[in-house]
Amino acid sequence: MAEPNPEELVDLGVKSNKAKNFTQAKKYFEKACDLKDGGGCFNLGRLYYYGEGVEKDFKKAFALFEKACDLNNSGGCGTLGMLYEFGQGVEKNLTKAAYFYSKACKLGFQKTCEILKEK
Repeated sequence: MAEPNPEELVDLGVKSNKAKNFTQAKKYFEKACDLKDGGGCFNLGRLYYYGEGVEKDFKKAFALFEKACDLNNSGGCGTLGMLYEFGQGVEKNLTKAAYFYSKACKLGFQKTCEILKEK
């Protein structure tokens, strides 16, 4: 059997996550992120943000969301916007929040477009 590609790894990670098998989900997301898949980095960041199967670590989550956003993952960019807007794990910075919300919006994350309209 061929090695799963990054998208398949993310799908397997999401299925493991839904089944509450966070250890397996982490392995899939790490491998996908190492292969430069933004979805893998974003989902791995979520595990650290919420402390699911790993110790809660906002700094590690932030770094993973940054990597996801750099790889043009809308969820990573949108989450960075939220972290900056509310000062979660980073110093509150509304200029940076708007920048990341805007990037997420351009990448198709509709909720961030709505957030920008409200500001």
